[in-house]
Amino acid sequence: SVFLLPSCKKSSSSPAPASSIPANGWKLGTTAYATALSSRITSINELSAFDGIPSGSSPSVNTFNVYFSALPTTGGTYHIVQYPATLAANEIGVSAAIFATSSDYLSTGSDGIDAAVTVTGGKITVVVPSVRVKNTTAGASLQLTGTLVEQ
Repeated sequence: SVFLLPSCKKSSSSPAPASSIPANGWKLGTTAYATALSSRITSINELSAFDGIPSGSSPSVNTFNVYFSALPTTGGTYHIVQYPATLAANEIGVSAAIFATSSDYLSTGSDGIDAAVTVTGGKITVVVPSVRVKNTTAGASLQLTGTLVEQ
């Protein structure tokens, strides 16, 4: 008997498999963060996830952020672009901030990757496949992936 096994080659621009995307948290480089709290900031069309509960004028928490041109009311596919920028209706910017090193990482838009957005009961969930983000001060690039679930 002859058994044939199909094979496939994963392109480097393919999004990460869903199983490698944290379900309710994010991963920056090799460090994973679990969401303790999420927040909608309506005035700037932003969703933020925190790995702790912020308190005081200098909260020691790390964040994962998604920026929209307008907060969505229905689900869809959004293209991840360089941020900051003026966003089109179908575009988002993503970022992560690390408290301990005062580092901000912003999406470069160089990956050509889309994020899946769902809205259930008025709450937004954004699934971000692995995308390149760049440190705003040191210029170093890392990969960022995660799922931001509005609470």
